[in-house]
Amino acid sequence: MKPHILTRTVLLGSSLLLFACQGDNAKLEEEVKALRADIVELKQQLNTVASQVDDIHIIAQASQQPQTKTLPTQNDFNSGGTLPELGDSTATLAIVEFSDYQCPYCKRFIDTTFPKLRANYIDKGKVKYVTRDFPLGFHTKAKGAAVAANCSLKQEAYWPMRTLLFNNMRNLGDELYQQSAQNLSLNMEQFETCLADQQIMQKIERDLSYGSSLGIRGTPSFLIGRIENNQLVSPQLLVGAQSYETFAGILESLENSKTK
Repeated sequence: MKPHILTRTVLLGSSLLLFACQGDNAKLEEEVKALRADIVELKQQLNTVASQVDDIHIIAQASQQPQTKTLPTQNDFNSGGTLPELGDSTATLAIVEFSDYQCPYCKRFIDTTFPKLRANYIDKGKVKYVTRDFPLGFHTKAKGAAVAANCSLKQEAYWPMRTLLFNNMRNLGDELYQQSAQNLSLNMEQFETCLADQQIMQKIERDLSYGSSLGIRGTPSFLIGRIENNQLVSPQLLVGAQSYETFAGILESLENSKTK
């Protein structure tokens, strides 16, 4: 009767540790040889997988160039100058932003991309930057924040209010709006009256309807195009918190096409 054999193998990196009771040495050697062959095959498979992962990474990097969609020319794209905007009146390019105050991707764009756009294009007179509200239905506090921002516009404090709202997006609500208005030295009576003004909510609904008519479904989204006679000519629709380089590439392309 052959002795009972208990074999246990543990694979650690390239080392094979064999734990076994004493027994049939010939059989143990065959098992070790088979395991070594399995390890060689496994290493080959791992090398193949690693190569495939590298290929996938290269393909993914190449496909990260954002896709844009060219839209029809937009008349009166800034509603006669009644919307929040930055930049010189002589700017020949424009960006129209559609955003939501509870959208983390909007905040990412504002924190990482917007400052460079402002420094290199808006403040240098090349781009007029316009914002519109697009509060998504599942963000229950986004409309209230948009109302507060639009009411601050009436007292020429839209941009600092916008910053405060995005920096405190976890605390959106009446208390934050009141405190922010006080911090910005707004006329509180006017501000509170404005918060209850249905015309402000109607403006937000118009922004939503307009964005939806363009095919916008998420935030942030942007229209980027040339300004001619207060029209945004054949603007490109760009979706997502894209990098500064992406915006710069589109803007440079528009500038170059203008000079040809």
